[in-house]
Amino acid sequence: MKAKSILIIFALTALIVKHSLAADQQAGAGPGGPADTLENSLLRNIPAWMAENHVPCVGVGLIKDGRLKWLKTFGELQKGHPAPNNTLFNIASQTKPVVAMLTLKLVQAGQWNLDEPLARYWIDPDIAHSPYLWKLTTRYVLSHQTGFPNWRTDDGSGKLKFKFEPGTNVGYSGEGYEYLRRALESKFHQSLGKLLDSGLFKPLGMNDTHYWSADLDTNRFAMWHDGHGNKYSTSIETSVNAADDLTTTIKDYCALGIFVMNGAGLPDTLYADMVKQQGRGKDNNYGGLGWGVVRGLPGGAYALQHGGSDIGVRTMAIFLPNTKEGIVVMTNGDNGMFVYDKIINSALPLGKEISDIMNKGSSHHERIVLPDSTIQRYVGLYEQSNGKVMKIVQEGNAIKVSGDGLPTAVLFPEANNKFFLPDYDVQLEFPDSSSLIIYESGKQVMKINRVMIGR
Repeated sequence: MKAKSILIIFALTALIVKHSLAADQQAGAGPGGPADTLENSLLRNIPAWMAENHVPCVGVGLIKDGRLKWLKTFGELQKGHPAPNNTLFNIASQTKPVVAMLTLKLVQAGQWNLDEPLARYWIDPDIAHSPYLWKLTTRYVLSHQTGFPNWRTDDGSGKLKFKFEPGTNVGYSGEGYEYLRRALESKFHQSLGKLLDSGLFKPLGMNDTHYWSADLDTNRFAMWHDGHGNKYSTSIETSVNAADDLTTTIKDYCALGIFVMNGAGLPDTLYADMVKQQGRGKDNNYGGLGWGVVRGLPGGAYALQHGGSDIGVRTMAIFLPNTKEGIVVMTNGDNGMFVYDKIINSALPLGKEISDIMNKGSSHHERIVLPDSTIQRYVGLYEQSNGKVMKIVQEGNAIKVSGDGLPTAVLFPEANNKFFLPDYDVQLEFPDSSSLIIYESGKQVMKINRVMIGR
């Protein structure tokens, strides 16, 4: 198909999405329109869940039959000022599928190649002499198979390194997306922000989706909060990043989801590539291109999903292409995951099944009782390589974990030196009295050293 024809299809698809959103808003599908039992339940329960978890602001968008059917933002942006429905959220890693969709549209137009070495357009000096340099491709970036760490600062060195040969394993990496950004900007001689604006945001009517600029409407921006509901002093001025820190609204991200559920105008073969398993992973929960994919649902349905997690940010979006249903939830608190899971489980027909596949591991964890003296051995402060501190205190016969960018959570003992978080595939292990190891989905994701005892 010629590039001109592809652009025509893209424009028509975008027009359908914009019409669907506008029609439902005119019909009163948003706040103030007819409310059914589900909506009444959410209006009643969400404020209680927010209060329980100290989350100041939550936005929710429900998609049904490929249309935005209900949109509501709860809470306040500042005392005495309710959050508007066009509240701006920093969406952290939910930036990644946005960049992925732009990239796939460029592939569709014949302007980019999934399997071309990125070194043709950008070479990071840190890996210029690596034998793996020319094996690094866009496909491996979008499926987290680059071999890079999440961030080059994770080990304290600040140097970009390969942890494994690209394509041989899976390891979540923001650095991979940033590498792709450098390559795209080099080839097209435009910033990623401009590429996104012309190639995705304007066609889809995502008028509130941008990276930070001096024009950002701070009066409707949801500032970040910790697990106790206290506002962080984090700077609002974030840089352009392909993996992080895009600012958007519930309405805009729903527009993206509707676009993707309608096929995004992609050829069938490219769309199939996007949703198939690209690397190692669980059969029913794996990475495609830019999206996580959940299979094993009733009726052969599958879901596209992606969340965002950063200091004071927890967001989640789930879209089901077969049924054209979806949900977008954005929060501005470290404990937001505990709120959005409840919302998803209540509001989305397959929400509970999807959450269980995403959050729960295959191993069984049985709670045991430990002497107080054993639990006290692990109480203290632990510092990550990036300087962020995790605090552990005793909470009954368990430990409570909190810290910058961490949910405040209670983990229960399953062995003398191992603790688990119920309903989530997250465990903590204390190999000795000076460190702890965090496991997610059975994989070690971080080792943290203890810096203070018993505080």
